[in-house]
Amino acid sequence: MQELILISYLISAVLFIVAIKQLGRVETARRGNMLSALGMLIAIAATLLKLGVFDLDPRTILIAMAIGTLIGVIAALRVAMTSMPEMVGIFN
Repeated sequence: MQELILISYLISAVLFIVAIKQLGRVETARRGNMLSALGMLIAIAATLLKLGVFDLDPRTILIAMAIGTLIGVIAALRVAMTSMPEMVGIFN
């Protein structure tokens, strides 16, 4: 199990590096943002697995993810387009 967690962290780090490179160009920024989100999802899942949080009720985890998603969506809808680079930076 420890090897799976370490590999997950490695994959997550690689995704972050690739995502940062893609955020530098308008044509690839959307893909970079998606890669960074995937990298963060993998990192969070690996950390929760390491801490044994998955022994909790899955509904608790889903509720926490829904609350975080709701906060992110509200923030994304309220930001002005001129502040979009700052918002992407905060999300990442």
